[in-house]
Amino acid sequence: MRHLDHEVELGHASWVLKPGLTMGPDLFSLLPAFRLVATTGGFTAASGRLGMTPSAVSQKIRQIEALVGARLFERTSRSVRLTEAGRLLLQDTDRAFGDIADALDRVRTVGKRPAGTLRINLSRLAAQLCILPRLAAFIRHYPDIAVELATDDRLTDIVAGGFDAGIRFADTLEMDMIARAIGPPLRRPVLASRSYLEAAGIPQHPNDLGRHQLIRYRFPGSQRLEPLTFNVDGQVFRLDPPARLVLDDNQHFDFAVRAGLGIAQLFRAAESPATETPELVEILTQFEPHPLQFRLYYPTRNQPPKLRAFIEWFCG
Repeated sequence: MRHLDHEVELGHASWVLKPGLTMGPDLFSLLPAFRLVATTGGFTAASGRLGMTPSAVSQKIRQIEALVGARLFERTSRSVRLTEAGRLLLQDTDRAFGDIADALDRVRTVGKRPAGTLRINLSRLAAQLCILPRLAAFIRHYPDIAVELATDDRLTDIVAGGFDAGIRFADTLEMDMIARAIGPPLRRPVLASRSYLEAAGIPQHPNDLGRHQLIRYRFPGSQRLEPLTFNVDGQVFRLDPPARLVLDDNQHFDFAVRAGLGIAQLFRAAESPATETPELVEILTQFEPHPLQFRLYYPTRNQPPKLRAFIEWFCG
């Protein structure tokens, strides 16, 4: 056991460790607490996952900061955020922790059915359309797999967050990820209520929407408004008109449209009718864009048996 009176290289960062402390189990036992605080955004959230009090988690962070000789978090009364040193430590331990988790999963499943906790990060819409309809059957078929679905409409770094995989649209994925199509093709019809159209008239072209009350989606992470997308003469045509109502949860759109608050472009499974209730009307159908499909994505390293089972079940 060597003494920590030398520099230990962690990726791009050099950490000067206090003399007299040893590189033993204590240091490594503290790293999971650090990573959970970093990925969940606070001591309280991490404490729930670790099964201990926030003050105990805070104590673990102080211990690891003493060991590495650097502050890992900037703490205020309202927030906790990574310092540059903390960001580097999180980044440089990602692969090691992923490899350890995969190794343990492979050991557990030698001669057995796939097992372990499978963590998937996905949008609410992806959960509703891609996973929930088949989830019960998957859980019954694989009783040794515990599934954790983290629904989050922000774009999350699945590696830093400790997730096995994520589900998003293809244009948001990082280049170094493996991606598989999942779920049904999704139409993007434009819908309004009959009462709204009777009062405001029916637009005949996407350019007419600027004279209407529009309901639009704002991405929670970037705070960017999602453009309205159309197919005009075979070309993708995007509009960014003013909105009367802005929402950041897809589940609220149906209510707003049915209530007659305006026009919205919604996602619908291609095999399902766009107008599920008589009060809704589909408009601008000749300008509907090509369907989209979600992608299940995951790092390029070897997939553990639990993830392979998930991929085969939902993407096969």
